[in-house]
Amino acid sequence: MSAPAPTLAPPASPPVVGTSFEPDPRLPWIVALACVLPFVGWWTYGLFDLDEGFYAAIVGEMLRRHEWITPYYNGAPWYEKPILIYWAAIPFVQWLGPTVGPRVSAILATLATMAVAAWFARRHLATGAALTAPLVLATSLLVVAVGRLMLTDPLLVLCLTAGLVWFWESLVSDVRWRWAAGAAIGFGTLAKGPVAIAFFVLIAGVTWWREPQLRARFRGGWSIATLLCVAVLSSWYWPIYLANKNDFVRGFLWEQNVGRFLGGDTAHNVPWYGYLIFYFPVILVGMIPWSFGIWRAWPRRAHPITADDAARRFLQSWALTVFIFFTASGSKLVHYMLPATVPLALLVADDCARRWAPLSLARLARPLAGTLAMAAFAQFGFTVYYGGLSLGGRTLVPGFHGELHHVAAEVAQRVAPTDAIIEYQTGRQHRPLPRTSPPVIETSHPTLRFYLDRVIPVTDSLSRLLEEPKKAWIITRWNRIDTSDVSTATRAGRTLERVPLPFPLTYYALWTLTPRPAAP
Repeated sequence: MSAPAPTLAPPASPPVVGTSFEPDPRLPWIVALACVLPFVGWWTYGLFDLDEGFYAAIVGEMLRRHEWITPYYNGAPWYEKPILIYWAAIPFVQWLGPTVGPRVSAILATLATMAVAAWFARRHLATGAALTAPLVLATSLLVVAVGRLMLTDPLLVLCLTAGLVWFWESLVSDVRWRWAAGAAIGFGTLAKGPVAIAFFVLIAGVTWWREPQLRARFRGGWSIATLLCVAVLSSWYWPIYLANKNDFVRGFLWEQNVGRFLGGDTAHNVPWYGYLIFYFPVILVGMIPWSFGIWRAWPRRAHPITADDAARRFLQSWALTVFIFFTASGSKLVHYMLPATVPLALLVADDCARRWAPLSLARLARPLAGTLAMAAFAQFGFTVYYGGLSLGGRTLVPGFHGELHHVAAEVAQRVAPTDAIIEYQTGRQHRPLPRTSPPVIETSHPTLRFYLDRVIPVTDSLSRLLEEPKKAWIITRWNRIDTSDVSTATRAGRTLERVPLPFPLTYYALWTLTPRPAAP
């Protein structure tokens, strides 16, 4: 064991840090229940394209192949993300089915992140911050929105939060917490790649620089921590490298990690004038309704350096590192800022706990009510985005996801095992959809592979479509096949017919392509 940690001065003023005292024994249970509410109802709407669709389709194909190492999408290896999201989702899809199962791991990861944040707050922040911290997270728009989706980010945030919290614990108490931190960062690398290690190294380095009184505590424990990290990440990185060699190195490590950071992912780039300010509005909107409490909670210089001051500066370094890293990155996506919400929420929670002390049910009434409001808002928002919204005969939100999956359900009931299913011209075409308000996103639909549980070829070419030798069910947009295409199919000896369905279609169409019987 290494030498005891240098003693920090006690907190400058009450409330006491790290106490286990709670004014009302009912509050932890009430807060825990309230934090679950914003995630209730995730099973009432289907998966969204694109990201959720890709991950779910990969889970379905890995199950069909009995494959646990190489992710496959539509018959080919898929190296865009590491394995943890698939390993975490597969058991729930098997146990709970395709409606309930896909998002369970993300929701559990988000709730676990709240629990880890509460644990840190109880030990290192103001009395009551262990109650306010999960409430701040459970009522923050970005946390709830991403937490209800089948994405890699909730798993990354859980692993990164645990790794950094336990790293801080190794500095101020027992160095053996560093071992747990190493394992957690290993799992973070399985969740979203080397970015977990990069964040850990950067934040630890900033902490060493900012906290000279703790530098002696940086010694010791790193060998075992590193071995545990390597052991965890080797559970997948080594076998997939052996299975795919240079294809994996090029597709995952270079294109999906280095290439994205350098801006190679042009689909997720932003104009030059928004490059440096992109994440400011993300934080402001993503932390609603707590956004304007961040400045009040932001740590300032304090003398003497107390235990709670050091913990708050650690959270500050954590949030700033994530923000600066992704601001410098060439690719920009809203959910990239999710790892910064945890330290920001902890800072806000600490400030609220100090101002509201002593905590009571009455003083927590507004944030508790906020979880109900966020639950209603999230459920309404996702339901509308999936199924659409019309008012007075005018479409305000197109419900193309819901319509597409209704079509898929009809195909699943009618298709024979020997029939083919083909996705035809669902992406942007030379024959675009008429410009409607609001516009419809023209993309492919990986969710079809999950709900129909099979590989589904994609083609934009009518000639290639007509080469299909078997009967084929064609899922396409409503204006992609016209009378000239039907005539072309007839001349090729095929019958191309639109399939009537027992519900109205606005955005999609279902066709069948069958060989004409030979003349007697």
